[in-house]
Amino acid sequence: MPQAQSGNSFGRIATGAALGLVAGLAIPHARKAVMQGPSIAAGDWVDALVAEHRMVEKAFQSLLETRETEMAKREMLLTKIAYALTKHAIEEENVIYPALAENGHADVAKRLVADHGEVKTFIYDLRRISSTDPRWIGEVRQFWSRLQSHVREEEDDIFPAFRQSLPQGENAKLTKMMNWEGFKVA
Repeated sequence: MPQAQSGNSFGRIATGAALGLVAGLAIPHARKAVMQGPSIAAGDWVDALVAEHRMVEKAFQSLLETRETEMAKREMLLTKIAYALTKHAIEEENVIYPALAENGHADVAKRLVADHGEVKTFIYDLRRISSTDPRWIGEVRQFWSRLQSHVREEEDDIFPAFRQSLPQGENAKLTKMMNWEGFKVA
């Protein structure tokens, strides 16, 4: 009798381990699908990037409304913004900017990549200042202002004109490629 119970316990442990393994493998992919879902649902690559800009904008608005005493909330929101901007930059830098360069806009693509470098440096600098430091929120405002300039240029000038200049099939290809890049890091 004790051996039967021992074998039964081993079976439950093995089943639990197998289920844990399956869940561990499935959860990251489900999370990626959820994170990339809004971009995919947006339709084409321009609409997807604009939707991502709006998500970052909302996070910045929440961050700018925090008080010095809300250190954990500030840090959580900065982490959320940094993650969203990293995913977004990978999509643009690995697909959209090379396509811009390939189609005669290498100078624009190079400048936009440089802007992304400044964004990464700004995030680094913000992480080096305590979020309770009175200078911190001023730095966030400055960061947001510079980022808005980049976003407006992309949304108002660069992306719509570029999309318009490409055949529909090429836009569809860029959308698919961009969504794949986003899915890889989501």
